[in-house]
Amino acid sequence: MTITRRDFLNGAALSIAAGIAPAGLVGQARAQAAAAGYPPALTGLRGNHAGTFTLAHGLAREGTTYPTVLARESYDLVVVGGGISGLATAWFYRQKFGADRRILILDNHDDFGGHAKRNEFTVRGKTLVSYGGSAEMPPSATDSTAMRAMLAGVGIDIRTAPPPSQGDAYQRRGLGRAVFFDAEHFGRDQWLAGDPFADGIDARNAGGQPPTDAIAHFLDAAPLPPADRQALLRLAQGGVDYLADMIGADRTAYIQRTRYAVFLREKAGLGLPGVRFLRSRSHDAYALDADGISVAQAIAIGLPAGAGMPARVLDPRLGKSPASRLWFADGNATLARALIQALVPGVSTAPRGGAGLADARFDYARLDRDGSPVRVRLNSTAVAIEPDVRITRVTYGWQGNLQRVEAQHVVVAGYNMMVPFILPTLPAPAKATLRACVKAPVVYTKVALDDWRAFETLKAWRVHAPTMPYSDLWLEAPAGAAVDPANPVVLHMLYVPTVPDSGMSARERFRAGRAFLLGTPFDALEREIRAQLDRMLAPGGFASSKQVRAITLNRWAHGYSYMPGGLAPDDATLQAALEQAGRGVGNVRIAGADSAGSASVTGAVDTAWRAVDSLSRPAA
Repeated sequence: MTITRRDFLNGAALSIAAGIAPAGLVGQARAQAAAAGYPPALTGLRGNHAGTFTLAHGLAREGTTYPTVLARESYDLVVVGGGISGLATAWFYRQKFGADRRILILDNHDDFGGHAKRNEFTVRGKTLVSYGGSAEMPPSATDSTAMRAMLAGVGIDIRTAPPPSQGDAYQRRGLGRAVFFDAEHFGRDQWLAGDPFADGIDARNAGGQPPTDAIAHFLDAAPLPPADRQALLRLAQGGVDYLADMIGADRTAYIQRTRYAVFLREKAGLGLPGVRFLRSRSHDAYALDADGISVAQAIAIGLPAGAGMPARVLDPRLGKSPASRLWFADGNATLARALIQALVPGVSTAPRGGAGLADARFDYARLDRDGSPVRVRLNSTAVAIEPDVRITRVTYGWQGNLQRVEAQHVVVAGYNMMVPFILPTLPAPAKATLRACVKAPVVYTKVALDDWRAFETLKAWRVHAPTMPYSDLWLEAPAGAAVDPANPVVLHMLYVPTVPDSGMSARERFRAGRAFLLGTPFDALEREIRAQLDRMLAPGGFASSKQVRAITLNRWAHGYSYMPGGLAPDDATLQAALEQAGRGVGNVRIAGADSAGSASVTGAVDTAWRAVDSLSRPAA
């Protein structure tokens, strides 16, 4: 199978559509939010925004050495990373050693929460709340002792059932799914109502089977060659054992070590158009396409693989899956807010617990105040950690200068691949393990729409575009009780930069996608967003110049944590090696989802608990 230049442009890079002017509202909104000191309301380029990686790239890429400065502060605990894992670390530490312990949390972003980022928009006087990264809870979240303790401790009732699916309100109005085929890959632009393959994924995750008549009807209208239509129908029906000639260990090995795209071509008989149709179904779960995941990983999220396959077993390390649920409108940012509320008195006047935090305004000026037992210092990048017998020194960049603090304990809960550079005394095997934690790039773009009349006209609330830059987009739950197409709404758009059908390893794909994302300016990305929306939604009367009120592009060049599968030679031993590396050195421990080999919020919390549990009581 060959890779066309257009495949690369659509899979690994965004093309720049000329002549489409930005809305001109982004800069104004950013300035207003910055003046108000409230990062969630910032629009434009978020996630790994400018300034978050400058010092780190200097250290890791250019070998920059930073001078030694005198320590000016001392703490019981310094946490490097203010995401869910770092905040949970501080919370567990206070539970274990007392609320009077002095803690400093450093984070290189301008907001707390890490990937659990909160996005806010104001459109026509209405506040729209969304999530910019870590969003959902896996079904196994409350199986974790650490997660249960933390949720209960910050006032979130885990017995409360998650809210309905984001699409429920739209489905009651007769809106469903749709697929958009683009001319570059399928011969013509075509909007096709329904998405029985997505319905099939949902059905398999619920323990059932999709109706085959809907699949056949859909394929009859799809711009696919007849041979691919038949092959896709056989695959979806699930009656063919494509591995009938394999038994026992051979069959198991094939499922675990063979790419899903290879299986689709060589066993299921799909041609290039058929593979392209299924190519990006795994983007949301793995940040990899069909050529980057194994057959076993495909089965785990409900993708079709025929008869005789092992039962679907959902991997609890997944951060997103068809079985995970969105508990809060701002995703896991509510967890971050609940932790901050518990750690920093007076930061919010909202009642304790999740429900009151949804509409709460946080006072960021209180995060780093003299005399507070817990201080959260944003825009601070750690560049050196030096363990000694009893005291560990941490050097970080902040406000244009280097600062140094001393602490009895240090927990690194940020991007684990940076740990070998800032903690050079870490044992060599641990360094090698952490360097293997190449994170997957992913973009969550949030578009504030003045209304959603075009979606009402098209009778679709969710669209899959197999080979376009943004492979999936959907309307988030409407704000308020009134479900009115004339009201503003947030549109979620998912982009995963991959190099389709290349045979590259996951790490190679992640590095290529990261380089692209960091090298592409926001205005180019915005033009492509508008171009894709105008092209796809034109039959519903959509025009970005009229409907789009703001865009927040959450760029995660270092997004999903690397999750050992079965395709890389070291995957079999990496999980155990990560646990060993988490023990750190001296009084330094390593936490975070990376060290769990998981993109799940559960992994972030579990490693925080593990890190604190291994620490001895600090000296008085």
